[in-house]
Parts: sequence; C-alpha cells; structure tokens
Amino acid sequence: MTEQRDPPEAPTGRPGPVEGQSEGPRPARSDRVRALVRRLSPAGPPAGRWFAGVLAAVVTAMLTAWLLAWGLLPVTPPPPPPGPDALPFTVAVRVGHDPPDGWVVEAPLAHVPARPAWSEDWSRWARDAAAVPASRQHVSFTVQGVDEAQVTLTDLRVRVVARRPALRGVFAAPGGGGPTAYRWVHATLDEDPPLLTAGLFEEGEEFVPEHERREIRFPYRVSLSDAETFLVIGYTENCDCDWKVEVDWAAQGRIGTVTVDDAGRPFRVTGAAGVRTECWTSPDGTEECRQR
Repeated sequence: MTEQRDPPEAPTGRPGPVEGQSEGPRPARSDRVRALVRRLSPAGPPAGRWFAGVLAAVVTAMLTAWLLAWGLLPVTPPPPPPGPDALPFTVAVRVGHDPPDGWVVEAPLAHVPARPAWSEDWSRWARDAAAVPASRQHVSFTVQGVDEAQVTLTDLRVRVVARRPALRGVFAAPGGGGPTAYRWVHATLDEDPPLLTAGLFEEGEEFVPEHERREIRFPYRVSLSDAETFLVIGYTENCDCDWKVEVDWAAQGRIGTVTVDDAGRPFRVTGAAGVRTECWTSPDGTEECRQR
C-alpha cells in the first residue's frame, strides 16, 4: 500500500545556497565603505563630491585611531629631551683657503699632478694631489642657540695639537687675488701658545657687509634668533701644524668649552719655509716653475 504524503511546502524567506555551489566572496571592508559613501552622497557635483570626501576622511580617521589603539600601526616616539650635558647651542663650521695662498705637495715636481687652469677649481686638484694649504687657513664658524635662552660666548683660543717642520716639496698656486675685507682673529701658529690678533682687512671694504667690518671683541650673546659668525685665520711660516679652536661659553648657570674642528679632525696648514720649487699659474694659461 502506497503512503500518500502532502507535497512539501515552498520555502519562505531568502533562499539558501544551492548544494554544490559556494557563496561568493564577501566584499572587502574598503568596498563596503565606498558603497556606504555612494549611498549617502547626494547626487551630482559639487555637493556630492564634497560630502563623500568629508565622510571618507572621517572614516579614515576613525579607522586609524582604532588601529593605533590596538597597536596595529607603528608609532614614532617623540625625540627624547636633551640631556643635562647637551650644548645649548649649535656650531656650523666651514673651512676655506684662498687659492692665491697656494698649496704644498710633499713630492718632487715630476710626481705632482698637472695644475689646473687659473680659473678652474683648485680645491679639487688639492684633494687629488694630497696637497696641504700653505701659509693660511680660514675657519669660519657660526654659533646659534637652540632656543631663545641667551648663551654668552666669553672667550676664544687657538690650540696647536701637533707641530712638525714645514713640508718640503712643491708650492703651487694661481697668481693674483681679489679684494678682501672681513673681521677676523689672526692666529700665529708658530708661537706657543699661538699669538692671537683681532683686526680687519681694509682692502675692498665696500664689498663687505656692515657687521663684518667690526673687529671681534668678546663677549658675544647668541640665541635661536640671534647667531654670530666668526672667522679665525691660522697662519704659519715654519710649522706643519694641526690646530683647533676653543670657545668658552656660559648659559643658565652652566659654563663650558666647545671645540671647533673639522668634523672631529684638527685643521691643518703648513708654512712655505721648506718649499724647494714654486709654480705659479697665470690667467693667460702659462705656468712658471722655479727653484728656490
């Protein structure tokens, strides 16, 4: 006997997935955000674009805050406060040399690289030839406070850290020179301790800013908004000298001395007393070398 059954009722609600078929991938969070923005944005420019931009910015800020709160984004820590021994000022150093003062190469003339033309860059040749500045070396440095607290610079000294006889070899330089005028401290390195003289070159004074026409006279006061620039000229005739500058300072109950050098190395200049051969290059391109 066959059992009679009522036909199955039709399913109500959303149909379930068909057997053997998998559900499609769920939309990504960013897709859902963009869909939400499209639904909430008024149609048509420019109001729709403005509203969409504001909503996107708000959503991005909320998402970023949530990721930061849960430690899912790296956080750059603020720089640590300066230590109690940190200098209350910075020092920027520039080392210079006037080409007419020349360089000395400790080698026979045949082994010295060919000299550049009068108007070319002699500093590059000096590096390639391992040449040492002759007679004078200019050290310019600027002292500036790190905040508005006042720093007083009370004195300046030059210290020779090594003395050797002046280099023997070849002196080379472009002939001639332009006008110069600036406030300076002239340090005679042949003396021990070096003899310091404050002064001013008068030649060409009209080409120099007003503040550089005054002699250096300590003390000076510096801050973040008020810096001071100094020029120290190390001079020698008989010494192959390594030298540094020391500046005494006082600020907020502290005192100290800062050393001015060439990125951790002493400055170096040699006298020309030991030179055996002199070579001068003229503006017309000719060079004259003669024995001393």
